[in-house]
This record gives sequence, structure tokens and C-alpha cells, in this order.
Amino acid sequence: LIESLAGKLGSVKAEIVDGTPFLGKSLNELKAELEALGFKSNGRELLYNGTTGKALEAEIFIGVVYYQRLHHLVRDKIHARSRGQVQMLTRQPTEGRSRGGGLKFGEMERDCLIAYGASYLLLDRLLEQSDKYTAYFCEKCGMPCYYDLKQERFVCPIDGKDVRVKAVSMSYAFYLLLNEMMSMCIHPRILLEEPEV
Repeated sequence: LIESLAGKLGSVKAEIVDGTPFLGKSLNELKAELEALGFKSNGRELLYNGTTGKALEAEIFIGVVYYQRLHHLVRDKIHARSRGQVQMLTRQPTEGRSRGGGLKFGEMERDCLIAYGASYLLLDRLLEQSDKYTAYFCEKCGMPCYYDLKQERFVCPIDGKDVRVKAVSMSYAFYLLLNEMMSMCIHPRILLEEPEV
């Protein structure tokens, strides 16, 4: 507030006012100089409505302060993505605006969608528009199967060739986790059931 009064005085007198806390003018000196120039000592002024021309009921505090604008403009920050690069390991969209990455949809955003019960939007953001992957699992043992191009059929690493497979849509990050666990001799099994209609 004192800076506002000093700024008003400096702008009217066209001179620099010392704003340091110990060497500058005191508050009483600033008030006296403002009164000598025809202003109120408390910095308030009578304003008029620009449309009606009537005076406002309250007096408004007006002063001049120094500030520097932060250089954050929308045109420098705007970012959108429909399709683009994905990471090689996780197959998820890359990070960051400079790399044309996806917009982050974090844990808190996910929790909001769960709280609102927006399951289709949740499925769209976290699976369909991210790293959806279709894996094939053996109906009998629940282990992932692979497709043998020579035999032109699916093969289960445990049950062999005579298997019935089911296609399961999942996040590629989850499929990667299953593979990493299998590389450490931990064999997670996917129990498959017919979807209820």
C-alpha cells in the first residue's frame, strides 16, 4: 500500500521515489506531499460510472505499483494430440509437448472418473486411447499362448498344440508385467470366464 502511494506521488511529480525500507520517505511525508498536490492522503479517489455518469458510493483506493509480467502465454503452451509416437517398451504415448506426447491422465483424474461412475470414459482414456493390446490365453491353464506360423495355429507352452484360446484385451503394460514375472519363474494365470450378458 505504501508503494502505491509512493508510485502515485512519483508519477504525478515525474520523479523517482526511493522505495527502500530504511532510506525512503516516511508514510507521513508521502501523505503530506499527496495532499499538497490535491489528492487525499489515504490514496482514495472518487470514481464515476462510465455509463451513467453518476459518482460511485464508495471511494476507491488508486495507486501506481511496479510489476513485471510473467511470460506465460497460451500460444506457447497450447498442446493437443490425436495420434503420434509411442514408447517402444510400453507402447504408451510419449511424454511431453516437445515430443508430441499425450496429455497426462494421472491417478487423481482416474479417481475422479471412478467416483463419477464414468466407466466407459475410463476405459477409453486408459485402454482404448493408450496401449490396448489383444493377448491370447489358454482356456485350460490360463497361460499366454503364441501363434506358430509354420503350423498356423496357437500353441500353449504348457498344454501344447491341442488348445482352445481366448482373446483378451488388456493394457500392454499389464501384459509386459506378466512377461517380466514369467521371466522370474513366477507364472501368473488368467482365469477366463464367459462374459455375462
